Amino acid sequence: NFQILVFANGRYGFNGEHSLTDATTDMRLCNTLVHDVEAVAAEAPVAGVLAPAVGEQPTTEELQFAFSAELLGHIERAVEFFDATVAAHELSTLSFDSFGKEQIKKMKVSPDAFVQMAMQLAYYRQFRHVPATYESASTKAFARGRTETSRSVSAHSVAWCKTMVDHPETTGLHAKAELLRKSIAHQSQFTAQCAKGCGIDRHLLGLELALQADEPRHALFSDPVFTGSRHWRLSTSQISDSILAAYGWGEVVDDGFGVAYRIEGEALHFNVVSQRLGSARLCQYLSDALMDMRFLLTNAHKQPHEIKAEVDAVANVLTSIKLLSSSPNRPLSPQAATTPTELHAAEPEARFRSPFAETPVANAMVDELDRLPSNEVICALETRLSRFVKESLSWALPSTS
Repeated sequence: NFQILVFANGRYGFNGEHSLTDATTDMRLCNTLVHDVEAVAAEAPVAGVLAPAVGEQPTTEELQFAFSAELLGHIERAVEFFDATVAAHELSTLSFDSFGKEQIKKMKVSPDAFVQMAMQLAYYRQFRHVPATYESASTKAFARGRTETSRSVSAHSVAWCKTMVDHPETTGLHAKAELLRKSIAHQSQFTAQCAKGCGIDRHLLGLELALQADEPRHALFSDPVFTGSRHWRLSTSQISDSILAAYGWGEVVDDGFGVAYRIEGEALHFNVVSQRLGSARLCQYLSDALMDMRFLLTNAHKQPHEIKAEVDAVANVLTSIKLLSSSPNRPLSPQAATTPTELHAAEPEARFRSPFAETPVANAMVDELDRLPSNEVICALETRLSRFVKESLSWALPSTS
């Protein structure tokens, strides 16, 4: 079941029923569709491809369908079910533009596994447990290959999430970063094994479905540990094709989330759907987790006192800026315009400068920022001074007890 959706504003999209195909096939179809449509549109006359020739009128004939009372009842119930399903869900998005694939690669880790760990940390911060997490791994290297389940959760990732959230003050920055790197490496290795046909979930699913009605079921299939391990509260997958503006799907269990994500060179995008479990909140935790992880991996080699000194320096600069900008005597522009007329008459480049531009105080603050490593400025602005300020500092200063 494939549907092409065209909207009044010229946007168009694609809707597919997942059991038939997977992302690789769907994206080939989407690319072909978009390239063909836009190639035809580029060559079409202004009046439109389907405009009739002069003197001709298009002929249409409305198809008349006969609906029985029973069929009309089914249609009405289907509409009610559809509306109720939509009303039961919430969708939130996160367009994270602080960094993307290029910066993650400079940290010498897999971008996809990095994002997977961010989702685990975000979920743990929101619900205080690590969920069974599904990530789709492609097996297209094999004839008729489709997907395998890459299980993102490992003993390493659970230990890392607990260290980050439950007792952040007991472990130093370096130890947390090492746990994170082990978690990312394990996820990358497991996904690679799945792509080679060495996963377990499709094999076990095949064995379970192959059982006849009169055959006994193995105890594994009713074991609570096994069944719980495939109750996918986080159902995730990545499609990073540049042709997409957005994409997504719903959760696969009632108490879970469907998380579609894209990894671009300088940005990360998430589409989060759930049955009103807090999709917007999970997006916020995702943003925090991504910033915290960059802070970890870019600062793990530093001593606690170095980090604290750099962060405090930036915090002091920002405090000075805040105090100066709130001063009732600050000038409105470098030319000290005091009326709207004078401000409007100022040079354009001057009107849009900071109110305290080109002052000795501002220059001193800029000089202070210039003496700090650039990544520390970013981390301090976006991480240390975020809602997890105190927690972030505790990473750098573990308990001495």
